[in-house]
Amino acid sequence: MSEIDKQFETEKRRLEEVKAPEELQQRLRFALEQTPPRRKHKAPKWIAVAVALVVLSFVSYNYSAFAYYGKKLLGYDELMSDTLAQLNEEDSGQAIDKKVTLSDGTELYLDVLLTDENQSILYYTAKNSKGNLEDIQLSEIQGLWTKAFATYGTHSMNDEGTEMKGIQGFEAVNPFAKELTIDYMYNEGTEQGDITFAYNPKQAMQTELKQSIRKKVHVDQGTIRFDSITATPSRTTIKGKVNVDNYDRISLGESGVQLLANGKPVELKGGSGKSALFGQYIEIYYDRLPKEIETLEIVVDKFVGYQKLNERIELTSDNEQSVEVHGKELLIRKVEKTTDGIQVTIATEQNLLLDGVAIQAKGTSTPLYTILGSEHLEREDDMPYNERVLLFKTDKLPETLSIEGMHYAKSYGDRIQLIGK
Repeated sequence: MSEIDKQFETEKRRLEEVKAPEELQQRLRFALEQTPPRRKHKAPKWIAVAVALVVLSFVSYNYSAFAYYGKKLLGYDELMSDTLAQLNEEDSGQAIDKKVTLSDGTELYLDVLLTDENQSILYYTAKNSKGNLEDIQLSEIQGLWTKAFATYGTHSMNDEGTEMKGIQGFEAVNPFAKELTIDYMYNEGTEQGDITFAYNPKQAMQTELKQSIRKKVHVDQGTIRFDSITATPSRTTIKGKVNVDNYDRISLGESGVQLLANGKPVELKGGSGKSALFGQYIEIYYDRLPKEIETLEIVVDKFVGYQKLNERIELTSDNEQSVEVHGKELLIRKVEKTTDGIQVTIATEQNLLLDGVAIQAKGTSTPLYTILGSEHLEREDDMPYNERVLLFKTDKLPETLSIEGMHYAKSYGDRIQLIGK
């Protein structure tokens, strides 16, 4: 065997042991199937050998480039936030490359898992050539000291309905886990199973900032305690505890708590809460912090407040009444007698709830029995408001309406400096 033949055989055997990513193989196979056949031309043997050596040399020295582009997440563009798109460009995450075939022939692929101290993010694909894809629910990740429940998720379908791309968020996994199992449900929960894969904690994204806070802010009916902040490449989490009597009376939650980096708000991503003795533990989620931070502070811009009123409003006619109470407009839209009792329809701005409401007629006061319904609407000036129907167990048409107080979104403006002056 000549020297050139020996080199050819050596390169051939080495390349046979190299496996391209499954996604790259599929893309190349599809491209070849779409390429029309061409007429064959014979060439001298020495030219064929020379071309083969050039191709082998190119693949040999550039396979890492093929692997890099093959590992990139494709088809998730419309689902990714700016932060996730940036992490994808940085080639973050661990490739899983696991597949399971479901009972109706649907193929479920686990593509990539991103993990850090704040959360875990799974990218997955479901395919069915028949186009009858059902919803897939990924409920939790289990492993050593790990029981990470699903938190949020989003997905999109192609025009043919044959392929679905999804992103599913989970709680953080334990860094000591070497193997993880993802539980799934399919076809409205009638089919259940799991997929297990090796986990490499060395590919987890590193924490960028971790700091204890331990400071309180006083609000009208209690306190907010901020315990810690943890910033990772996927998001920033502030943990704390709320001990506020009227915390859940309006739907504001923690959305009025701002995180300012270099004087600019970091985008709020959501939050969660868990009951605790004397209050509840909270977590507030923000986007990734900028790479360079000169100042970082928490601002309690708005939070639930309480105002005593002790107001009594005369119900003068059957027409709609507009009344201003402590700078807030109340619209008394309707007062009517029904078989259940007296119904009063009141509209207020969003995040406002009246407290201690009663009606009076001929010297008798009747407290609110229940709220029959609440509806979110918009006025002609595009301002959102709530319309509620209040029921009072009496058959006497009221002369006045009394209100003891109100829960509302109050501006506080308290600041906690974390970094900088």
